[in-house]
Amino acid sequence: MSEVTGSVALFRFDNELRRRPEAAAEQVHLTPGYVLDPIRAVLGGRIELDPCTTGDNPVGADRFYALPDDGAALPWNAATIFCNPPYGEARVRWVRRCAEAGATGSEVVLLIPAHTDTRIWHDAMASAASVLFIKGRVKFGLPRGNGRQIAASHPSALLGWNVDLRQAEQLGTATLLDNPPASTYVDIPLDLRPVRLP
Repeated sequence: MSEVTGSVALFRFDNELRRRPEAAAEQVHLTPGYVLDPIRAVLGGRIELDPCTTGDNPVGADRFYALPDDGAALPWNAATIFCNPPYGEARVRWVRRCAEAGATGSEVVLLIPAHTDTRIWHDAMASAASVLFIKGRVKFGLPRGNGRQIAASHPSALLGWNVDLRQAEQLGTATLLDNPPASTYVDIPLDLRPVRLP
């Protein structure tokens, strides 16, 4: 066998290439309407807080945080929260904040990669009330140079705290999780120190 060099697939195994800064332009993938509308319905028709969005508030949340503000370090005192955080290692602190908000009684829906082999996935599953595996790859609606939509390179899922994601089953397969009540389930250590953003 000869050594493969310059292969397009090699980036998958190079952690330096897979890890992007949280504020990198490649981290911005706005939630498409076909995913957002069922989420909004699950949350009673209203998203009070989107802690991780852009300045034009495309989700239409009552309150939102956008760069340069670090939404993961700011208060999440809201009844309903939707979070589509940066992916990669950056998502860990956002997942932890979602679990914390769920433990305080907020209804939270989190859109993340369905990386079921990761520690943060299992930590989140151990605290969430429901999960929905989205059918197909999420198409984020941003056109590429060739005119096609950018689709996720991985399967995606919704995790819900204090909500029943079976109400959004048009997106995929959902189930309730048999976890302790919200007030007892957060054992994910949180590091809420602000992250330096550009």
